[in-house]
Amino acid sequence: MDPITVSMGLGLFAAGGGLGWWLTKTHESLDGLGDGMILLQEAQASAAAMTGKRLDGLETRIQQLVAGLDGVRAAHPELDGTILAFEALQGHGEAIAALETLVAGISLDADHETTPLLAPGPARLAVSLLEAIDEMDYLSAPDSRRVALIALESGRISRARELLLQSHASVPGDDTTLRILEHTAILSGDVYDRRRWLDERLSLNPDEPQLLRAHAHLLATMGDEDAHKDIMRLEALGLDTPADRSLLSGLRQRAGARSEALEAIESALEEDPTRSDDWCARGEILLALDEKGKALESVDKCLEIDRQNGMAWAIRAKVLSESHGRSSEALKAAIHAVALDAGGTELVMLKSDLLEASGELVKSDESLAKSLAKHSSDGHLRAAIASRRLLEGRHTEAWDVLNSAPEGVIHPDLHVVEGRMHLANADRLRDGTGDTDQNLLVDAAESFEAALEMDRESGIAWLGLARVQRLLGKSIEAVETLTRARRLLPDEDPSAAAESALLCLDKGDLEGATQHIDAASIRGEGAIVSYVRGNIAANQGHLKSAQSHFDEAINIDPTHVRARLNRASIHMASGNAQGALDDANVLLELAPGLALAKVRRAEANMMLTNWDSAKADLEQIVEAAPHHHHALTQLAACYISMERPEKAEAPLNEALRLAPEHTDAWHQRGLLYLDWGREDAAMNDFEAAVRCDGNHLDARLHIAAIHHEAGRFVEASGAWKGVLAIEPEHAVARRRREECDMALATM
Repeated sequence: MDPITVSMGLGLFAAGGGLGWWLTKTHESLDGLGDGMILLQEAQASAAAMTGKRLDGLETRIQQLVAGLDGVRAAHPELDGTILAFEALQGHGEAIAALETLVAGISLDADHETTPLLAPGPARLAVSLLEAIDEMDYLSAPDSRRVALIALESGRISRARELLLQSHASVPGDDTTLRILEHTAILSGDVYDRRRWLDERLSLNPDEPQLLRAHAHLLATMGDEDAHKDIMRLEALGLDTPADRSLLSGLRQRAGARSEALEAIESALEEDPTRSDDWCARGEILLALDEKGKALESVDKCLEIDRQNGMAWAIRAKVLSESHGRSSEALKAAIHAVALDAGGTELVMLKSDLLEASGELVKSDESLAKSLAKHSSDGHLRAAIASRRLLEGRHTEAWDVLNSAPEGVIHPDLHVVEGRMHLANADRLRDGTGDTDQNLLVDAAESFEAALEMDRESGIAWLGLARVQRLLGKSIEAVETLTRARRLLPDEDPSAAAESALLCLDKGDLEGATQHIDAASIRGEGAIVSYVRGNIAANQGHLKSAQSHFDEAINIDPTHVRARLNRASIHMASGNAQGALDDANVLLELAPGLALAKVRRAEANMMLTNWDSAKADLEQIVEAAPHHHHALTQLAACYISMERPEKAEAPLNEALRLAPEHTDAWHQRGLLYLDWGREDAAMNDFEAAVRCDGNHLDARLHIAAIHHEAGRFVEASGAWKGVLAIEPEHAVARRRREECDMALATM
């Protein structure tokens, strides 16, 4: 037997001596163990002189010991891993199984900070097995991580990383494994590897403050400009600390240290003025400093040297597009820049805008289509074009742009535009019941949430989600989401303030709505500002002012569906049925599926006594939405007015089955029963209408009139008082009440 085997045997029996206290308690088959230990001690002193015969005897004794350890294992199962390790190291057992058993005592949630992992003896055995085993492909994910911790504890970083990667491949989303991998990267000094694991940890817990801080500091040390996003996320969460704000300030200062950069560029140009890229860089810095004239001079110098510098053309296009009377030059520059693939999405859209401004509408569209075909995998560009089509009211084309994206093209802006498309569809398919809106709004929420999974700093995605939550009636969630959106959107963006105003309106807070919309108007007037002001005025009962604001919104954006719908309602309230009819017809041209516009058209035609037209619209609505209780009620009113009362009862009964609190249905059925001479049934329905709406004047008038005609003057007097409580100057009610008082006085 070779000396290595002898040494391992000696080591085994030396360790075995330490087990003597419990070995004496086992089976009598271990009685000869003491002689074996003496033999080993003597062999250690004179190993070189051992004869082959004595070595054979030693091997026999080892086999006896292994057999004896089976008894020990049976009596003390907690020592199973230790015994298996002895056997494996001696070549009489499976090393992988021994190692798995040995590390099984390590907790599943243990990490690099856990101490101790194992007792000293088992830990040394585990390290010995780790060194003896070359391949560990068959270890389970938990065991790979446990063994990795043993390797890490013993300073074997590379081996630990291999095992952790094996565990990560089996269970990719385990944060404990990712946390240990990040620690190994720190120990190795590999910042890129650490960033990889931090990125993965953040994808699992995107709002974890400590992770965000660690990520921000790492990116800052790497010089990555995205470091500010983590601090902005903390700010959006309301969890930023003074240290966080200090880091953000430093990052912004570093990013905005343009004066120092300009000095360096100009120094380089003094030494070598022939470098076109330096002239272009100088122009870019000057443009950022709002030195547009100097920026133009600089990029022109660049183009004198290199006519194919796309970025110089892009800067030239930007400067000239904002210069009065130089739009044709700006267009030429934009055409050059886009041809040279410079300036990205901004220049593609600028070129289209300049073509449109010059009257070349077809070429404007063609330029966008050409750029999209050339850069079909550019999600940002695709989203910008779809958004443009949406703003133009070209909804079908916007969907086509989104749906034609090649497989695998993803971008948060694509999800944002998709969410806005769903919101636009909800506006254009409303039927007034809320049921139709619900599904479309849920789809919109899913789109905005998908955008936020990709980019938690997308202020526009948070804003879209807040609007969906408001429309779904989730006011508390909407407030929180809107607060986050406001922190992320640029200060000059009025959208968040306008949405805040609408949220206040939904809660009946007119003062808060006014404050928010005033703040939005400071950042710029627009259709949304006028629309919200119109809603505030309508809620205050100022119908003329409301109509004026809705007029402004529609003049700015003729496709503004909600503004036109609300103006139609104002026309109805003001008795201008023809104005309401005109608005409803325009709406149905813009959005043929907008059932609510069809309801408004029917109501306008009813005011104009165009009963057949009104009935036709209402029948279509009820056919498409049998649950539409308001349309059922209006249809019944049409039948009554057309002197076909026998057809009115069924839709009224259905309306009341669907909506027992629908005041108008009770009132209409009361009128029907009154027409049929069923005064008791009519009285019951009028009283039900008043229970649903105590301010329903017509129902109260009918109740008072029925009592009065029946000579029930006590009840009639009380009913007329109820009418006067709503309208104190109502002449009929005042006169009839006096009649009741006179009748009661003579009784």
